[in-house]
Amino acid sequence: MHTRYILLLQEDMAVGGIHTATQALANALRCAGQIPVALALRNTRIGALLRAVWRADIIVATNGFLPSYAAWLLGMLLRRPVVAWLHGPTQEVLEHAHASAAKRAWLRWLYRRLRWVVFVSAHTRDSFLEFTGGAAAGQRLEVIPNAHPDWQPAPMGASPQYLGFVGRLAPEKQPELLVQMLRLLPTTYRLCMVGDGPSQPALCAAGADLQQVGRLELRPFHLVQATVYAPWQVTVLASLYEGCPMAALESLAAGRPCVGLPIPALREMLGPDMPYALAHDCSAAALARAVQTVCAMPPEQLAHDMAQVLRRYSPERFSHNWQRVLQEAAC
Repeated sequence: MHTRYILLLQEDMAVGGIHTATQALANALRCAGQIPVALALRNTRIGALLRAVWRADIIVATNGFLPSYAAWLLGMLLRRPVVAWLHGPTQEVLEHAHASAAKRAWLRWLYRRLRWVVFVSAHTRDSFLEFTGGAAAGQRLEVIPNAHPDWQPAPMGASPQYLGFVGRLAPEKQPELLVQMLRLLPTTYRLCMVGDGPSQPALCAAGADLQQVGRLELRPFHLVQATVYAPWQVTVLASLYEGCPMAALESLAAGRPCVGLPIPALREMLGPDMPYALAHDCSAAALARAVQTVCAMPPEQLAHDMAQVLRRYSPERFSHNWQRVLQEAAC
């Protein structure tokens, strides 16, 4: 692959799963001899943006909304190839946001005009196709799962029955369901939640008594490293929907199993090798039972099964597939 200037268009500089995945892509491209440059649309003046697009050999829109709108328009104006990168299931995202008919119609029109679209999971692709009514003529759709971080797993000396959550405290992540789950578990179980967001006040109110007795701990979001996950035994997710959750991959890479609801993205990620880590339904009671199952499993089996999952999300595969797509898109 020839050295190319690759513009990664972001919406803003907010931390989270998309930001982490974008950083991973930039690092992979840099290691492959490419020149990735990330720009946040909401923090960049129009002149600087146009100069960056003019220099670019290819534009990657790092999510399916504002960056995709801007990338498509700029690509048309300055004749640059565009790759849109979708991280979430379109149907579920729009339904949860109560998107208007006008916005849905606009997105269908736009999405069918994107030549290249990369999805983080097969479910994300399938949701896109359900929303658009199928791929447009000549449209290239590729599934490239996110890569797990290249971390050294922490020793399994974590505090028993200590659970953790990392993510945005927002309605789609259902953090209050985790509080309900904690109430159903024996009093020896504790939960640490790392994150910020609009659901934080309601979460504090719902778990005030658990905080007082030391069973629930709330910490602000910060730079995520393996040491964030190391203190607890199991990571728990309660999302309504996901694309390819970085929190799950980070947890496994840190040597900590992840338990979650049986949503399509987690069935795709954990189902083949760790089906026991999925709750039987989307209730707090089912999530509590799955947590107890995983906490009681032999560490050796968990380590083996986590390694099997991570093998499908390797940084090497992620880098190779992205380089292939960008090379083909630039031709």
